[in-house]
Amino acid sequence: MKGHRYWLAVVFFLLASAPGFWFPALTNVLESYGLGSWRLAVFLVPPLTGMISPLIFGAQVDQRLEAQKVLGWIMLLGAGFLYMAFHALEHHWGGGWFLFFFITNALISAPAWSLLTTITLSNLADPGKSFGYFRVWGTIGWLVAGWVVSMSGLDFSAQTGKLGAAVRILAGFACFALPVTLPKGIKAKNWTESLGFGAIKLLKDRDLLCYFMTALLFNIPLAAYYYHTPLHLAELGAENVSFLMTTAQIMETIAMLVMGLVIARYRVKTILIVAIVSGVLRYLFYSFDEVFWLVLGVTLHGICWTFFFEAGRVFVHRRVDEGMRTQAQALLGFFSGGLGGVLGIVVVDVIYRTVVPNHGWSPYWLILTGMNCVALTLFVIGYKGLPVAPDQEES
Repeated sequence: MKGHRYWLAVVFFLLASAPGFWFPALTNVLESYGLGSWRLAVFLVPPLTGMISPLIFGAQVDQRLEAQKVLGWIMLLGAGFLYMAFHALEHHWGGGWFLFFFITNALISAPAWSLLTTITLSNLADPGKSFGYFRVWGTIGWLVAGWVVSMSGLDFSAQTGKLGAAVRILAGFACFALPVTLPKGIKAKNWTESLGFGAIKLLKDRDLLCYFMTALLFNIPLAAYYYHTPLHLAELGAENVSFLMTTAQIMETIAMLVMGLVIARYRVKTILIVAIVSGVLRYLFYSFDEVFWLVLGVTLHGICWTFFFEAGRVFVHRRVDEGMRTQAQALLGFFSGGLGGVLGIVVVDVIYRTVVPNHGWSPYWLILTGMNCVALTLFVIGYKGLPVAPDQEES
């Protein structure tokens, strides 16, 4: 069975379920172990590392390394540091030790999602049609992890991180069974290409530039989704917060299953606009300051995420030369989860501290709704949908 494409589904399930155990609960876990004041620093780690290592690893995979082997090794190496981070948290070693192990894990593991995306898209005959059927297993993995956490009463426990590390080890071994994905780019001519900076030339494409810039702006308010939604739900008296957060994955699962049909039937611009509008409505519903409306907004997050980021990955894959595809996915990660994530954590933290203690949650979410509207305006004006090849539909 080694090399069979169905291993893609297995790795998506394991790779996504690993953070699914600890990431939605992270805010509350830090609070329960007395590290609530470290929340800003901790949440800055994933986006900061997402700006550094994915482009470097992406360049090496495009130029000279087998993607599935690189993915397997970074999963195994990262798992040890992830375990130690939550071990340090559980035994009260202090925020410094937790942050050290957490940062090391993040630096190693940051390229994982872009690598798996490239491996998957490179081994499917029709990525637009079938990518969602494999990617959906990541959503299911995240969903199952959230259920396990809440049903086990671990919403405030460091055990969530240790469970994530164990699952990541399984993901690492499974990666070596993935289809062999050989490098298809040319060897680097200089150090800038070796570090992945050659991907910057992709920004000459107007539509790619518009999509990346929209992703940057869209990710700034998106940072509040995991950063503050659990806090708001907890303040409203909601129990089983991790379970409630998985309503996004339920909708995301449905969206993934129909993504191929949607991509085949509708223009890319239409799909992405629907996704951004879902993001606008998500925080608008949050501003009603009731558990029902927050959960409804969380549900819309599933549509927002699937059709902006996952359908967008298919668009990026189609739009670039095969020798640059891993770097292109990494570049998307740089602008979205990387730079957008860093700016997002800082911006939403400042807005939160300024607004919520004095005026409550509603004005806070309305400000973020307005920021999503800015991203929507940029995309509607800037994206033209230029044809990319005679045998492809407009993208």
